[in-house]
This record gives sequence, structure tokens and C-alpha cells, in this order.
Amino acid sequence: MRVRGDQSAHTRLLLLMAAEKLFAEHGIAAVSHRQICEAAGQRNNYAIGYHFGSRDGLLRELLRTRNAPIEALRRHMVDELKEQVSPRDWLRCLVHPQIEYLGTSPGPTHFAAFCVQMAADPTASGLLYEHATSSSTLMQIVDGLDASIPELPPVAATVRTMLIRNALISAFADFERTRNATTPSPSQSWRPFADAMVDGLLGLWLAPPA
Repeated sequence: MRVRGDQSAHTRLLLLMAAEKLFAEHGIAAVSHRQICEAAGQRNNYAIGYHFGSRDGLLRELLRTRNAPIEALRRHMVDELKEQVSPRDWLRCLVHPQIEYLGTSPGPTHFAAFCVQMAADPTASGLLYEHATSSSTLMQIVDGLDASIPELPPVAATVRTMLIRNALISAFADFERTRNATTPSPSQSWRPFADAMVDGLLGLWLAPPA
């Protein structure tokens, strides 16, 4: 039974990694279950249904699997916050965990590009934001950031929230793309990119409204 369980877990992982790469490269709607199974080396074209139930089940499991280590980093950063927390502190908690995860992965990743495709797909974007709002830590960061910045007119707050959400998704993917195209040396760090992102987002939040 243990051998069978190990084999099933290995098959699930192969399917997840194949699906993530294909979705990242071609989009969510353009990839079939058959293509995923073939890329994962599975002869059974019904493997997606067997292991994940549906396309949405596969997408949810991809988000859960990738976000688990990011969530741990995020929780650690929030727990380390001091009593007086600035907007920059909250933005660091928002940016650093994902950039650290992508920047320290042992090989190429496709998660950030996959999230870009999910955000752009009208049938999948809801799942992406549903998963984000299910994180109590992420919601704590968002609430803390909102409470720490000067009050903005409703339209300005709405537009800036939209800009920051889109900037985060795109910048994570740009960082991932650059890292995948290079061979990082031990001296290279993800921190300068993350810190520069925080600087830019802070300026966007704190700019005086017209």
C-alpha cells in the first residue's frame, strides 16, 4: 500500500509540474488534459480526472502546492514585525516571500508565469483571487498596509490597488523569466530586486492624489 501511495504521489507531482509549465507557456484554455498527461509521461489520458477531479481541481492544487512554502515565509516575516509597523514593512511582507521562493529555487520555475496566465483567463482568474483571499496571513498584510497609509479618495484607492495587484503579478513573472534565463552564482541575491519592488510600490501608495 505504501509503494502504491508513493507512486500515486509521484504521478501527481509529475502532472502538476507538466501542467504548470504548459499553462505558463500556452495559457490555461489552450492546454488539454491529453497534452498534460503526455508531457508528464502518463499513458492514461484520464489521469487528471483521477488525481484532481477536474481542471479547477488541478489549478487549485497547483496554487496550494506552490504557495505552501511562500506562505511559510510570509508567516515568519509577519511574526517578526515589531510593534510599530510602517507601510514599507508591510510591503516587504507582501513582496519578499514570493521573490525569495523564486530566487532560491534550485532550478527553473514556471509558477509566476502560470499566475499571469491565470489572472488573464476569465475562467480561472476567480480561482487565483479566491486562493489569495483564503490566506489569513496575506489578508493580515493587506489590512495592515491599508491601515498604515494615509487615507485616499475612493477612486484613487481603487485604482492604486488595481495597479499594485497587476504590478505584483507582472514583476514576479519578469523576475522569474530573468532568473530562468541565467545561471545564478552563489553571490547573486534576490534581495535587490525585491527591495527595488518595495521602493516602487511604496512610492505608488504614498504619492499625493491630484
